[in-house]
Amino acid sequence: MISVIVPVYNTAVYLERVIKALQDQDFPRDEYELIFVDNGSSDGSAAILRCHPEIRVLQEPERGSYAARNRGVSQASGEILAFSDSDCFPKPHWLGAIDKAFRNSEAQVLLGARVPPVATKAMRLVSAYENKKVEMVCASNDPLVYFGHTNNMAVRRAAMERFGPFMHRSRGSDTIFVRAVVDALSCNAVAYCPDMVVQHAEMASIAMYFSKIRTYARSRLAYRAITKVRPLSQQERLRAFREAARHRPIVDSVLLFMLLVAGAVVWWYGSHDFFKGSS
Repeated sequence: MISVIVPVYNTAVYLERVIKALQDQDFPRDEYELIFVDNGSSDGSAAILRCHPEIRVLQEPERGSYAARNRGVSQASGEILAFSDSDCFPKPHWLGAIDKAFRNSEAQVLLGARVPPVATKAMRLVSAYENKKVEMVCASNDPLVYFGHTNNMAVRRAAMERFGPFMHRSRGSDTIFVRAVVDALSCNAVAYCPDMVVQHAEMASIAMYFSKIRTYARSRLAYRAITKVRPLSQQERLRAFREAARHRPIVDSVLLFMLLVAGAVVWWYGSHDFFKGSS
């Protein structure tokens, strides 16, 4: 049994599509359960969830997606816990990829690929880079660069019981959890699964992508007091760029490089804002 856990907060515009994507999985319906945890939505999300008796709907009054995920975990019956978000649309083979990867490896945590819902050239390029970066991190054998993303992550229940629950923080608890797994076991305990794909609505435009970069920069600085982390070096980022640009037209490679330079500037400003706010 796989338990799919989705926290929900004011995402009514996406919910029907998310539910349909999870119901239409190429996976036996009696071998997975859907658990949606409403986190105090005020936009009609709760009413949409109530229209679907085939899914389990829980309530979590403490605000925060990690509190909602922990609530879902506490009620889940599966040996595998699959996490996504209520603005992510899993591809039909998502659960099948999770099942296959866990059957064929000793990994305790899987991280999947995230792609844009609208396939503009710019978003295709940056998502290819971001996914290549996750793949490279999971093959690095350097625990300091490992991170997590619960919008597309699967965990064996035994690992969650040992290293969980997620800390109740606004951001970064997925990375703190992944680092605890890696530090206690090995880097091999966390694996990248490229066939485990979700479309992420927050990657709809370059402007939204840059906004997320700024948020991630602030988040990393906030949680580094809890777990020791380091960002990828320039050499490592260049390697990910080369892999993402491989076999692409030169004009696409140039565009990707320019987008990544702009992203580096946004990251710097995000870090600068954090220190400014902390001073």
